[in-house]
Amino acid sequence: MKGISFFLLQVLFAAAACGSAVADEGEKTRVGGLVELVYLDDRGIGWTGSEATFYPRVKLDISHGISEDALARISGEWQPTASPYSRAYHALAQPEGRIDDAYLEFSRLFENTALRLGAVKVPFGQFDTLALNPESMPISFLRTRGWDYGARLDSRFQWFDLSLAIVNGEGTAGTDANSDKSFAARVVFPAQSGDIYPETLEVTNFPNPARANPDGAFGWHFGVSGYNGTKYSTPIKQRNNHYGADLRLDYSIFSMMAQYTFLEGGFTDPSMNNLTQGQITALVDQFQYSSHVADILSANDSFPRAQAIVVEVVAGLSGKTMVSAMGELYKPDVDSDATPQQRLKQRLVLGVKHDVKKNVSLGLFYVKTYNPAFGVSGNVVESDSWKGDDVLTAAAAVSF
Repeated sequence: MKGISFFLLQVLFAAAACGSAVADEGEKTRVGGLVELVYLDDRGIGWTGSEATFYPRVKLDISHGISEDALARISGEWQPTASPYSRAYHALAQPEGRIDDAYLEFSRLFENTALRLGAVKVPFGQFDTLALNPESMPISFLRTRGWDYGARLDSRFQWFDLSLAIVNGEGTAGTDANSDKSFAARVVFPAQSGDIYPETLEVTNFPNPARANPDGAFGWHFGVSGYNGTKYSTPIKQRNNHYGADLRLDYSIFSMMAQYTFLEGGFTDPSMNNLTQGQITALVDQFQYSSHVADILSANDSFPRAQAIVVEVVAGLSGKTMVSAMGELYKPDVDSDATPQQRLKQRLVLGVKHDVKKNVSLGLFYVKTYNPAFGVSGNVVESDSWKGDDVLTAAAAVSF
């Protein structure tokens, strides 16, 4: 991570130094990014009660047109921040650097079709939720969203858009030591304008309905997505499938997104597996995945199934100010409530964004999470009066 962080800083300074040279090339080379200062007050931290911290974030997005139909792009961020549990453990996290998109794009292989090769966003569901950080995103997104290494094909037809991807299946943060690949597909009706599958939308460029739909016309789109893959926790293969349907409605100053997601498979949290309490205990005791644990999992005929419903409403109060509200119901295991980790989780996020001027924005978010498993760690059990993150986040961001 230190190497990536240093690399991103180098790119930032190089971009500033060669700004005039880039401008001379017109649209051939484009350098954009984001500089953001965040204040986060997390009052849902077990063992300490609360923690407040400032942290900056720098994001860079560089693309270069190799020819009329070929483009190279790299996008990543550097975020030096304290761990959210630093006070509890008396330790600070190392600065974090991450590369998201890093690919070659060929845009004229076929009519209205683009092929991306490299580190790509996996096409699944909506991705334009207004969020400053993972705390203000739906909990279920952590199990479905992400970038991975592979190939993605985007194609626009008369009535619909189609995205297909084949990827390693472990994400860009994981290692892939197997031959199995994961497959993703997304179809959207009717065909949209602009990017077929938009990438991350930051605070500064999240579309305000009052500006994105100035006439207040009624608009809609419906999407279906699927992801089929195998997740490896050596030496155990685990199923990793999820399927979703989403609807977006735009009218007047409002925009609404609703999404249902069904998930199936074993994931990193062993308590989410549909096992008896005794089997779960044995699995935790043997977390290094010995042959004994492999026997337990293979004896479990059914895979855990999860589902989530997310609804978000955004209102553009003016051309510069918008408010949002997001609610989520997430059931990690629809077949069992044996452990707190398997019970229903709920999240509410309230947000407001104001554009001070072009490319300069202020954001404020409040997150309330009900998580029955929160605060349960060994013999430490927090009060039942609150069970989850109670987080206030404020940010000032400038994009360029």
